[in-house]
Amino acid sequence: MDVPAQADTISPSLKERLADFNKLWFATTLGVFGMQVTNLAIPLVAVTLLGANAWQMGLLRTFSTLPFPLFSLFAGVWLDHALRKPVMVTVDLLRAALLFSVPLAAWLGWLSLEQLYLVVFGVGTLSVVYDVAHFAFVPALVTRSRLIESNSRLHASHSLAELGGPGLGGLLVQWVGAPFAVLLDGMANLGSALTIARIRTPEAIKTQQPTERENVWQGILAGLHALLDTPALRAIIISSMILVLFNSAGMSVYLLYLVQDLAFSPATIGLIFASSGGAAVAGAALAKPVAQRIGVGPAIILGWLMQSLARLMIPFAGGWALLPGLVGVHLVMGVFGTIANIHQWTFRQNTVTDDFLARVTAGHRFAVFGTAALGSLVGGLLGTWLGDLRTTLMICGVGGLLGPLYAYLSPLSQVRQQPGEPNPPTSPAERAKP
Repeated sequence: MDVPAQADTISPSLKERLADFNKLWFATTLGVFGMQVTNLAIPLVAVTLLGANAWQMGLLRTFSTLPFPLFSLFAGVWLDHALRKPVMVTVDLLRAALLFSVPLAAWLGWLSLEQLYLVVFGVGTLSVVYDVAHFAFVPALVTRSRLIESNSRLHASHSLAELGGPGLGGLLVQWVGAPFAVLLDGMANLGSALTIARIRTPEAIKTQQPTERENVWQGILAGLHALLDTPALRAIIISSMILVLFNSAGMSVYLLYLVQDLAFSPATIGLIFASSGGAAVAGAALAKPVAQRIGVGPAIILGWLMQSLARLMIPFAGGWALLPGLVGVHLVMGVFGTIANIHQWTFRQNTVTDDFLARVTAGHRFAVFGTAALGSLVGGLLGTWLGDLRTTLMICGVGGLLGPLYAYLSPLSQVRQQPGEPNPPTSPAERAKP
């Protein structure tokens, strides 16, 4: 994670900021790597040790995403008036404590579904705060001209974590048991806290934090207006909500489908999920060239469309092509999901001023993850009602196509470059110029 080669031509202060960004990048890599292990290990605890059914798996996923609609907007207002670095350090330490409770309870023989619900809800609540602070902190460390490059690196970390985390998680589950695999995430959070604490770039002094209830709600409304008043941002929100509703419904029963219907081992499940991460590294490298070729808005829409088509193929994989087919699905999702995410993240950061960035990020996560919580309940109910996980996945796959369809019909399809970028050449002569 070296400072870019061009750093020797920039000011010493910017060099220091880029070095601090590398610390944030490393901490992010640790955090998301551990999270990928936990995202596999905790559901496997529920399925294999506690005998969770489709409804209970839906509840588990709901509790993990419910904090986002409950707390995101308030976190956004608070973090637009607070220093973000100490908040992220504190959150990492608290998440580590919660995660360590899972192997401890298993060792003492006290583990239950109710505890898992509490742990994922607590970790989710802390992640609300961390994620809003993290996304708002990045522009303070790098110039806006470097946001695509910086976001590509951060997303590459997510991708590498998706590549190694589930595979390692699957092996750990087989070797030491699912509860004790969660230990790795706890230790990763401790490492992340220590790394972020070493960042030295001073944050801008925030305006006075609102203390009256009216001011808090005014701040929330102002953030939502900043998010929804821009047609392309509004289209990103609505399309994401549609996509996430059906994706989350399908994912709530997907692991149960792999374990119960397909009888895959934890190591095999880890391999399937890990394939997304390897492909996402390629997606991070392709994000900028794809947008230069077809435009930012179409790149986001293409990413969502290919991601949705891949998910639709999950229940149709079978026979000799079952495992290769599922790996292929995750490869496609990894490449195109990464392209879409990098550009919609960067578009939001470039569109919104710094004093609204935390609130806008919070508003986005409130809408998207709130829909995810609803989708998880829908998936659990649908799987229980139909009694057929494969049919549930088919319905969710078809529904997911509505998200990119809405985006294609929206103003997002007309966006050709990131805000602040020069207009792309429109004639062959202009494109031929060096």
